[in-house]
Amino acid sequence: MADYATKPLDGIRVADLTMMWAGPYAAKLLADYGADVVKIEAPKQWDNIRTLFPPDQITEQWFNSGAYFQEFSRNKRGLSLDLKQPRGKELLGRLIAQSDVVIENYRTEVMDSLGLTEEWLRAQRPDLVIVSMAGFGKTGPESLSMGYGPIIEQMSGLASLSGYGDGIPFKSGISYGDPIAGIAAAAAAVTGLIRRHRTGQGMTVDLSQREIVTSLIGEAFALWSMNQRLQPHLGNRHEWMAPHNAYPCRGEDQWVAISVANDAQWAGLVAAMDDPAWAADEASADQASRWAHRDDLDERIAAWTQARTKEDVFAACRAHDVPCGPVWNSTDLLADEQLNARGYYEPIKDPDHAAWMTHGWVWRWTNSGPCILAAAPNFGQHTREILTELLGVDESELPALAQAGIIADAPVDPPIVSVL
Repeated sequence: MADYATKPLDGIRVADLTMMWAGPYAAKLLADYGADVVKIEAPKQWDNIRTLFPPDQITEQWFNSGAYFQEFSRNKRGLSLDLKQPRGKELLGRLIAQSDVVIENYRTEVMDSLGLTEEWLRAQRPDLVIVSMAGFGKTGPESLSMGYGPIIEQMSGLASLSGYGDGIPFKSGISYGDPIAGIAAAAAAVTGLIRRHRTGQGMTVDLSQREIVTSLIGEAFALWSMNQRLQPHLGNRHEWMAPHNAYPCRGEDQWVAISVANDAQWAGLVAAMDDPAWAADEASADQASRWAHRDDLDERIAAWTQARTKEDVFAACRAHDVPCGPVWNSTDLLADEQLNARGYYEPIKDPDHAAWMTHGWVWRWTNSGPCILAAAPNFGQHTREILTELLGVDESELPALAQAGIIADAPVDPPIVSVL
């Protein structure tokens, strides 16, 4: 019988001092793979992603129900703690003494301003793995700048490679820099744990979210460094492949992507289109000719795709080994045959919220079992449990801590930031 109880990071505890997207995403990955992640929020300095919420769905506990927050903080425990008060900081020290990893994505000066310096953290646990993921890193002239994902995407150079021939850069549909930095930070935390296992020493990671995204476009650096040439804006086209584009299909805003890299794939596409006469023209004879006549090819292929659903185009191309894929939206993805066949989606069930579907494992292993064990915590949901059972606080002290504003079961006056 499969042992679903064991996960790779079982027994690892993470003190999660992150907010918004990049940091919480990193901690979520660690939680999904078994770490006991304790999400720490102050009553007056909560995770701002809680406030992204549809204004027409407000309930008494709306700040616990937002899709963004639920997605990025699942499988975590929630602890409310005001770190600006000495007692709050002292309790954090007790938690860190029993933690393996601390991860934070504040601006560079914030941790020091709270007295949470590297020296203080190591005084609590010398072999601690500390992951700092400021937008621009801990050093350099931009180290004190605020770095949201869309800004980092622009400054990383990624946006300069997007867009069409008019040269206007496009932002990606999400704040791409956030989850990419989150994946890197989770990997950094695990790297630190491996090093500690081998050497007995902790590790401090200075991760720049901007540098992580910039590392994705190394070929653009090489192109300039070697040839003093900037990569052009190509939209959905390619520098040498043709046809290579997104083509309209039957229905409103329905598209399919087709990418042909060689003569064999071109022959497959011609067969998928039932051998139209125009495909025998010299303009289609080889890869160089097809690229030179890409405008005409795109028009002809679009005429074929537009008369069909994206699913039909996908099936026809797949039958002839042509690289092709429908442009799926969220509705399509939830019904996707491949993802469902692999058990990609799992329900989150919680008595305080309606059940919904979300992704499970990002990567899996034999007999990995279910990924989702718990919804994101309500604000301060596990404060009593953590303080009394883990940190040795007498339950009789809890009312005084609440009265002093050190702990709370709801954020203080959270504003609603409207999302669709």
